Amino acid sequence: MREVFNLFEEKEKKALRGVGVLLGLAILFLLLISFPQKRSSIRALSRLESRQSEYQHFNSLTLEKEDEWRQWQEAYRDIDELKKSRFYSGKDAVKQMRLDIQHILSQARIPSSQKKYNYTEFKRENIKKMSVSFNVRGTYQSLKGLIQLVEEFPKFLIVEKIDFLEIDDRSSILELKIILAGYYES
Repeated sequence: MREVFNLFEEKEKKALRGVGVLLGLAILFLLLISFPQKRSSIRALSRLESRQSEYQHFNSLTLEKEDEWRQWQEAYRDIDELKKSRFYSGKDAVKQMRLDIQHILSQARIPSSQKKYNYTEFKRENIKKMSVSFNVRGTYQSLKGLIQLVEEFPKFLIVEKIDFLEIDDRSSILELKIILAGYYES
């Protein structure tokens, strides 16, 4: 191999040494800088993939929470709408409730005994309840009509309790004690 180098002139030998040094530096660069950079970039890519999967997970959680938030907002809007349309409110709430109960009874054309009113307050919910109990006599169909009128009524009036007091088999007349309850805001 030395004999081959002896054939070159001094200028060419210098150029070959320079090329050899450059080649050695390039190899040294590859070994010391490029390969560790490649390993570092592979680690960075794997971290990026894990971060992307975390992002997708948290993004899906965020979308779920936003959907849940939207549902809660809709529920609050529904509650506000129910308060406006279904609850009795204002200072005349009890009076309006009594008039509505009287209207339902007159519409059902069923005679009722004297009404007894009871008032309950739910302090935590800021809602009050008025219940009225009375006895009625009528046929099964007429009493069924009364209950249907209460159920279809647009305000929160509910049949809270029905007690059968007397059942006349001969005339098919029933006597019931009914308790209706209405809710209003205080």
